[in-house]
Amino acid sequence: MPKKLKVVVKSLFGHEIRKDVSLDSLKSLKLEDAWPFIREEIEIEIGSSQLVCIPHITEADLYKVTSLFVPNEKETNGKMFTPLGELRNNINTEKSNPEYVKLLTEGDLQEPDFKFPHDSVKITLQDEAIKNKVRVIMVNFSKSSIPKGKDLVNNVYLDVKNNKALQGKKSVYMITNVLYAKTIEFRVTRGTSSRIFHLGNGSPLVFGLEEFLIGEDGKLTAKNPVTIKSKSLHWQKVDPLDQLYQPERATGKA
Repeated sequence: MPKKLKVVVKSLFGHEIRKDVSLDSLKSLKLEDAWPFIREEIEIEIGSSQLVCIPHITEADLYKVTSLFVPNEKETNGKMFTPLGELRNNINTEKSNPEYVKLLTEGDLQEPDFKFPHDSVKITLQDEAIKNKVRVIMVNFSKSSIPKGKDLVNNVYLDVKNNKALQGKKSVYMITNVLYAKTIEFRVTRGTSSRIFHLGNGSPLVFGLEEFLIGEDGKLTAKNPVTIKSKSLHWQKVDPLDQLYQPERATGKA
């Protein structure tokens, strides 16, 4: 095992972390194989107990402010949850407060006064013994959230009648807080080979969840915060390094 060494470099503009870790299980130069190694570090550096790193950057489109998820009773397509898209696509416009319908329809939920402490964050995980390396550079952060003073509870009705995935559900999970990076450079190295991915257009990185209770008529009646510490989501763990997902306990095995 290589010696675990962490180096942190801070400046007025950037925040850089370099760690010596074991990367012998890095399977390929593919983004989907390398992302699980880096997401815990992203969570540590720019997240918090209430901001969790997205499970995979390739699923970034699912993790927007007001995106909805419902838990499945049984595993479906390898997951224990179903994404429903943004709230504006699941709302009952006739019953909901017109002010909130307009807010969600316009979709501009970015916080104009948000300022991240650094212009960029660079995280490098390296395994000198076998020359494997995973690096991510995140530049120009922004934040979107439900505006202060706006409460979806008692003002928004879900379109339960026309959405089979919501029928019979007592609650729904909603993303209410997202931190984005305008540009992400992701580099994967295995021995003498490397590959660089450039991701743009404001990719979600870390997000906060809340659980909203649903009345019989689709009305959002209350909400409860969901944190990474509570681990209260019934989402399947698809990779040992993917800490957002909860594994089903094995049956019939010691």
